[in-house]
Amino acid sequence: MRRAFVLAAVLLAGLLPEAAYCQEYDEESSLNVNGYVSLQAGTFVPLLSNMFQPYDNEAFVKTSTDLWTDEPCDPVMTPNKPCYPTSHGQDPGSLSMFRATLQLEGDWKPHEDVNLHAVFRAARSLETDADEWAQMPTPSTSTSPAQRRREARQFVLRNYYQEFDLREFYVDAYPTDWLSFRIGRQQVTWGDTGQYQLLDVINPANTTWHFGPLESFEDTRIPLWILKTLIEFTDIDHSLELVWVPGLDRPEDLVTTPLTFVGAWGLPYSNTPSPFIVDEKVFLYPRNSIDDTMRFGFRWKGSLSNSMTYTLVYYYTHQLSPPIPLYYDLIRLPSGFLDSNHMEKLYLGFPRTHVAGFSLDWSLESPIGAVVRLEAAVEPNHMFPQTSTTYRKHQDPNREERYYFDNPRRTTINYALVIMRPTMIRFLNPAQNFLFVFQFMHSMVPGMTKEDRELLVQVPGFNEFKLRQWDSMKFIFAVLTQYLNGLLTPKLVAAYIYPNSGFISAQLGVRLGDHWRLNLALNDFFGADAYKGVGLFRDRDEVNLKILYQF
Repeated sequence: MRRAFVLAAVLLAGLLPEAAYCQEYDEESSLNVNGYVSLQAGTFVPLLSNMFQPYDNEAFVKTSTDLWTDEPCDPVMTPNKPCYPTSHGQDPGSLSMFRATLQLEGDWKPHEDVNLHAVFRAARSLETDADEWAQMPTPSTSTSPAQRRREARQFVLRNYYQEFDLREFYVDAYPTDWLSFRIGRQQVTWGDTGQYQLLDVINPANTTWHFGPLESFEDTRIPLWILKTLIEFTDIDHSLELVWVPGLDRPEDLVTTPLTFVGAWGLPYSNTPSPFIVDEKVFLYPRNSIDDTMRFGFRWKGSLSNSMTYTLVYYYTHQLSPPIPLYYDLIRLPSGFLDSNHMEKLYLGFPRTHVAGFSLDWSLESPIGAVVRLEAAVEPNHMFPQTSTTYRKHQDPNREERYYFDNPRRTTINYALVIMRPTMIRFLNPAQNFLFVFQFMHSMVPGMTKEDRELLVQVPGFNEFKLRQWDSMKFIFAVLTQYLNGLLTPKLVAAYIYPNSGFISAQLGVRLGDHWRLNLALNDFFGADAYKGVGLFRDRDEVNLKILYQF
């Protein structure tokens, strides 16, 4: 019964691709191929949270004395003015996304102790109106606002909306009955707490094409070249999993795709969020040496009883997101002096960090009849971004124009509790259970000082939006059931992020025969503050439809 609960919860959270759980595997065949073609599209439609009225883009110029004016501005029309946003909006009826995907999966077993697995994916997305607000690492030098908008759209299309990739390619080898290896490009999943995961820290993610918690983790993770070793201690019902990531991938694939001002699902435009003019942002991706790119860790997993399992996890990695501003170079004027408000280059990096954690799973028999999972992770040296105007920085003694930010490192603690229970409600569904899932997640930074609360920001570059509320709490509720022997699958996911933001997603899945799947979703985002929590997405209520054919 516990296995069924866990599988249902995994399906609910969207952790398996659509083709994976509907396909039968022919173990007698040495070669098995399957795949799917999908088309997913959405449009922005203001929903109930904002009373069916759209939000507007609003930003105003500030004076040199930091006073607000009534002069409107935006980052395209006035790229070099001290232009500060107060709200942001999407035009009703405009595209939220339009993505076509072809995925092929193959398994070949040339020997009873060897298996080869490959996944190929080709995906293409259409441009959206929001792409014209994208802030490129090197801003356009054109004097024409129309040309700057065109260049931004082309930048997003070229770098984020096209995929043609051997997504996974690995070999499984089983030299003995207690030792196995998986070598190649793959995904490694250590976390399993639903919409938000704590211990899923190995593979970065790309969610520029849609809101991450609404998509399958299988689809949003970026596979990496990894050597994974599994040693099983059958006598004590335990196992040790060792992971080594040598850093053979493209540098930009080693971290989560920066959600900074890219496309309809990136962060909202910031105008010029600080008094600095920035000519170029330089992302210092892990590269150049094995010391900088290599990551490694382990997971110890075992059973404490027939109804309880646990894991212990350690991983040495990089902070995958967001990129942290590390230092900058000022422009030198013809007079020889430095322009204190003009950066030639701003360097952003992904600092090293340690992640340690554990999980516990209990299967509670009837009459409780639930699965309970506790998951926790600790980072003892997490680095936080700060405002670009802070005095917490120092000048390079060898380069007069270079200034380093003295970014603080603090211990962060995250934990989550998940309860999953199937329940029969006969007057609503006399034939199938409802699966109820409740998740509580709490993030703490116990070492924060009063100065930190004034200088550190939630999003790098957004100087006006301080991260004053360090403790973050998320409450997630989900329920799904099936009708007509699985032909209809209604699903509801609701999340509240304390103190004032969240989202509700109402979905209906339809199975047509053995091959066709449809999923219609109404996604409603809310937030009292346009630049905090899920309020960053409050203007992106949408109707979303996905059509999938699997073979």
